[in-house]
Amino acid sequence: MALGKQIAEFSGKSTSVTIGPGPGNVPTFQVNMDGTVSLEGKEGTYALTYHTAGELGAKSGTWSWYGIIAMKDGTSMGFHGQGTWDEIGAGKWRYRGTGQLSDGRTYGYEFEGDWATRTWAGKAFEWS
Repeated sequence: MALGKQIAEFSGKSTSVTIGPGPGNVPTFQVNMDGTVSLEGKEGTYALTYHTAGELGAKSGTWSWYGIIAMKDGTSMGFHGQGTWDEIGAGKWRYRGTGQLSDGRTYGYEFEGDWATRTWAGKAFEWS
């Protein structure tokens, strides 16, 4: 990935998890998350829905998400992204990917998640 300058930091917590049928016998996972974000020096909150499909016990896979950011100054923007995940320990995963803000900017992500606490935290970067 060609990551540029860091533009955001975020952390969040799962508010719900839905597991359902996917292609063939592969389950799909939908996780609703919300948390805080610092985007280019402005503070706000976000809400998103994360999607992935894979066999239980898989060590890697792909993901996508769609969400909204509400800044304390009253502005808001949408975002979407996609990428890959890898297990890095028992109940812990690393995620990497790219996405786009509703203002048209493209960005790269790196974040980690912890199943025991149902939390994740990471950073977004300019994508070049």
